[in-house]
Amino acid sequence: MQERHNVHAHHHGGGSLRWATAKHALRCLIGCNIGEGTGAAIGFLLGWDMALTLALAVGLAFAVGYAFTMIPMLRTMPWKQAAKVTVIGDTASISAMEVTENLLAFMIPGFMMATLADAIFWLGLGIILPAGFAVSYPAMYWAMKREQQKKGGSMQQAHQHNHH
Repeated sequence: MQERHNVHAHHHGGGSLRWATAKHALRCLIGCNIGEGTGAAIGFLLGWDMALTLALAVGLAFAVGYAFTMIPMLRTMPWKQAAKVTVIGDTASISAMEVTENLLAFMIPGFMMATLADAIFWLGLGIILPAGFAVSYPAMYWAMKREQQKKGGSMQQAHQHNHH
C-alpha cells in the first residue's frame, strides 16, 4: 500500500502534493480555530480584557493547530520529520491565518461583540475562515514541497531499487 502511494505521488507529482497540502492546511485551520475559540471562551468566562484574551486565544491556536497537523503526519513520516514540517509549515501558516482572521474580525462591524445567537457572528465566520485557509495554504505547500524535495533523492533511489 505504501509503495503504491509513492508510485501515485511519483507519477502525479504536484497534484498529490497539492491535495496533501490542502488536507494538512484544513486540519491546521480546524485546530487553530478550535484553540482560538477555546481561548476566547476562557478569557470571556474569566472576565479578562481583550488583549489577554487574544493572547490566550492565539497561543492555544498555535498549540492545537500544531497538534492537528502533526498527529496525522505521523502515519506517513517519522516523528522528527513530522515535527519539522509542522513547525516550519504551521508557524508561517498559522501566523498568516491568525493575522488575517483577527484583522478581519476587528474590521467586521459588531463581530467582536457578537454572540453565537447573532447572525453577524456566523456571517463573519463565513468570511474569516475561508480567508484564513487561503492565506495558510501557500505557507504549508512551501514547507511540504521543501521536505519532499529534501527526501526526494533518497526516496527515488529506493523506489528505483525496489522495481529493478
